[in-house]
Amino acid sequence: MSVYFDPDIKAIFAPYVQLMLQVSIATDQGVFSLDLSNYESVCRLSQRIKIAIEGYKPESKTAHPMPPRKSNGDDNPLPDEQIDMYNQWLKDGMPESEGAEAFSGPIV
Repeated sequence: MSVYFDPDIKAIFAPYVQLMLQVSIATDQGVFSLDLSNYESVCRLSQRIKIAIEGYKPESKTAHPMPPRKSNGDDNPLPDEQIDMYNQWLKDGMPESEGAEAFSGPIV
């Protein structure tokens, strides 16, 4: 099964777009806002997103898992199926939609 940003990955992240717009990520190449509804933003920050969405796993090294914890402090991980879909999308070259080329911009 092929995975595309639109509709697959975009749908996974849709519930978190507004909340995550408040997040900026500093890198050696600058500071970037995390817009989970924007293809180029998600591709540019794809490896950092990967670390964050796997952040609830015991072996994770991130202090900031995504999606954020619930307001009561409980964990709020994405289902494994959605994490697997995201990882497949990365392996496939992060295509935006069916028939689109793989992402060729910078990844930070």
